[in-house]
Amino acid sequence: MRINILAGGPKDLWPRDVFQQPGTWIGADRGAWTLYEQGISFHQAVGDFDSLTTAERTELRGHLGANEIAVYPPEKDWTDTGLAVQLAMQAGADEIYLYGATGGRLDHLLANLTLVEQPSLRPVVEKLRIVDRQNVVTFLLPGKKQIWHCPGMRYFGVMPVGIVGNLKIRQAKYPLTQSEFSGIMWSSNEFVSESVQIDFDTGKLLVVQSKDGG
Repeated sequence: MRINILAGGPKDLWPRDVFQQPGTWIGADRGAWTLYEQGISFHQAVGDFDSLTTAERTELRGHLGANEIAVYPPEKDWTDTGLAVQLAMQAGADEIYLYGATGGRLDHLLANLTLVEQPSLRPVVEKLRIVDRQNVVTFLLPGKKQIWHCPGMRYFGVMPVGIVGNLKIRQAKYPLTQSEFSGIMWSSNEFVSESVQIDFDTGKLLVVQSKDGG
């Protein structure tokens, strides 16, 4: 089961076909209001909804019903997007696509890119995908992994989340071997076929596939 989450990031960064994507939808804060405005069917909304007016919150609650909108105080341990990912995990999602999670506030972007460091989200680390108009971000746990080329993306890069040990990238334009690394984005690598092989022993790895322009 695929679940899509729409957060409240800048609309000009969303994929042009975002509302044609398969799967069910969850709205995170302002993203829920956008789904409602666009007439997109969705069944759950979560967040503090501080970006909505009182009238918008009332209308959204009337649309969904009190049982399907989870309102949290602004002072909380989780971001609105993190709460939505938790809902998707609890629903048994096999794939979680996150839109509207890039651009705008840098602290929000970094919070979204490091969600996988939350221990409770470990079951969905490799199910989570952050997508915008120029990028697809996925996350890996240790092991031998095959990364498939996303259509339209030219480059890929990798960055450790934590400390990654014994990294090997094979079948790429620029093969790489690192015994241990942290805090560095190895960017602008390229595919030479439909996939690359990535092996590592410890930590988590963030993988970005990207392209220039819009």
